[in-house]
Amino acid sequence: MAAGPEYLFVYGTLMQGFSNPFAQKLHASSVFKGNGSFPGLLYKIDWYPGAVYEKDSESTVYGEVYELQNVPDLIRELDEYEEVFEDENVSLYVRRIVPVKMEDESVLDCWIYLYNQPVVDLVKIESGIFRG
Repeated sequence: MAAGPEYLFVYGTLMQGFSNPFAQKLHASSVFKGNGSFPGLLYKIDWYPGAVYEKDSESTVYGEVYELQNVPDLIRELDEYEEVFEDENVSLYVRRIVPVKMEDESVLDCWIYLYNQPVVDLVKIESGIFRG
């Protein structure tokens, strides 16, 4: 795995309030740093969302930032959970570094899992906030 930030931005089922095993593992293996956002679009995929980063978007995706404790192991497990494969063409998500604006206006470079499939028939979540 290439070196990268120690921060992860989550906007879906890995946020606080979701009880899936990967959310629990993330929260036990990291430190919550606060709420943040990035320019982009958020879609309802199924029981989970998918975000697309668009640097110049007027829409915003909101979520949470975590400082990871055991970066390589945790990222490897999260890649599996997010269906990130060596062949990105078949990956459900791709992991990218995106600048995230925190509530205090500071910016942190964070790993983010971005949706990697067509969005043409998906419903956009206009608020940019996934509620489950």
